[in-house]
Amino acid sequence: MTKTAKILVLVLIITVMLHISPAWACACGEPDWSRMSTEQVVSTINAMKDDPRIMEGESGGLPPAPDGYEYDNTFKLVPTK
Repeated sequence: MTKTAKILVLVLIITVMLHISPAWACACGEPDWSRMSTEQVVSTINAMKDDPRIMEGESGGLPPAPDGYEYDNTFKLVPTK
């Protein structure tokens, strides 16, 4: 094989591997809500800046409210009454 063909094959392999690697999903910074405690979920969501939190909430990117909490109109988690 020529040097160019070897490089193209290498780039193709790397590209495919990045899309299927579990490390790729973790590297993007998305929290794994299923592994977090209720307190961690609440503190993580409530610590987010307003604009990104509201955009995530409107697009459905936030997890369901944990038991005993609900989202307010700015997508902060508040205890249910």
